[in-house]
Amino acid sequence: MAGHTPGPWSVAYHDGNDQAVVSGPHTEIATCWHHCVVELETQMQANARLISAAPDMLEALEAAVADLEQTLRWRGEGWECSEDELLGKARAAIAKARGAA
Repeated sequence: MAGHTPGPWSVAYHDGNDQAVVSGPHTEIATCWHHCVVELETQMQANARLISAAPDMLEALEAAVADLEQTLRWRGEGWECSEDELLGKARAAIAKARGAA
């Protein structure tokens, strides 16, 4: 499976229909539509910002999981602790982003 388009991603411009376009270094990633409903304009912009943050969030989550795993090993608590649920959710989100879920 191919990986995602490398970041950084940004809300680079609006197309001719005033839709938010999320772009990577050399490619368009997504177009967020609001169907000419004024109330959805703010939501469209928020969706575009969330999509553009995806590579950064994935990188941060992977680093957080690695740090937490190291901390748990250092403390010798194993996986039977409160952090286990957090790690499970984080790993599931990473797998979803990587296309493995």
